[in-house]
Amino acid sequence: MPPDTPLRAGRLLRRPVRDHDGRIIGRVADIETTRDDEGRERVTALIVTPGRWGRLLGYERRESGGPWLLEHLARIVLRRGTTRVPWPDTHL
Repeated sequence: MPPDTPLRAGRLLRRPVRDHDGRIIGRVADIETTRDDEGRERVTALIVTPGRWGRLLGYERRESGGPWLLEHLARIVLRRGTTRVPWPDTHL
């Protein structure tokens, strides 16, 4: 996809992501963006999970803070197998 192509998040979420050999490594659960100098959001990475978790509620990120019990469950369940894939390395 060309870098300046407008993209809606809904077109990425839940889509399968493949590795360099074409094997599915999971589905898009979240999108990381940064704001460029012109104020536009740019996709920098995709958060990919192998499970059925469509929405991870922010607990897939290690820097998230929350109640101890939710953090503990997130570490055990939600973060298992979760991968951050840089946008240039993405194969949808």
